[in-house]
Amino acid sequence: MNKTKYKHPVLVEAVLELRFPSNNKWGMSSFIKFANLASDEGFTEVVDAPDGFQVNFAFGEGKQPEMQPVSRRIQTWNKEKTRLWQASPELFAANVREPYQGWEKFRPHILKGFELYSKIAQPKKAEILSINYVNKIEFDDDNPPLDYLVFFPPTVDYAENTNNSGCFTQQTFKSGDTITVSTGRDLTPNAMAIMLNILYTAKSPRLELNNLKETIERAHTRVIDAFEKSITSKQRERMEAI
Repeated sequence: MNKTKYKHPVLVEAVLELRFPSNNKWGMSSFIKFANLASDEGFTEVVDAPDGFQVNFAFGEGKQPEMQPVSRRIQTWNKEKTRLWQASPELFAANVREPYQGWEKFRPHILKGFELYSKIAQPKKAEILSINYVNKIEFDDDNPPLDYLVFFPPTVDYAENTNNSGCFTQQTFKSGDTITVSTGRDLTPNAMAIMLNILYTAKSPRLELNNLKETIERAHTRVIDAFEKSITSKQRERMEAI
């Protein structure tokens, strides 16, 4: 694993998700209990997120992620709006947003949030664990995307799908876990940036603390390795290794 840390990381959001079979014991009081536990940890800003959609991670060769409906969830934010936990009968998630302070800060955020969630939901098994890192690579007329990204058309000849603004590829490991790397233009008006999205998924992860720690460490390692393989030395210079 590349253990290089950067002074100017380009990560705009990282999220770990654990998805579970539907929990019939989870009710309105569960949302309130989770909010109270989160508040005790400094996550006092509460948002009641309505029903919506999320990505369904497909396993197997040739399969691609699909959208699926999601149930109502609670979001608990810290005061700075840089970290949050999400909870529902089928999901626990831990998010961090820029400025990213590194894995040594993100990892305990994940584990603490899951500890609180487990006190209420008492999950016995999980269907999927995923870690998603979204990076923003800025460019200008004098320094085009290919100065900073290796994983970008037309230089990528191993991508499964490409067009003039992005590409996508997926690797499946012997364990059945997958990692997906994709790029696409930032659609914000007047933006000159490429979004580099790296997603790692593990099927049926074990939830015992030591096993969970091992799984998220492996996920993080593979995400970082994929990131380093996707950028150029010029991008590393911009981020400034420390």
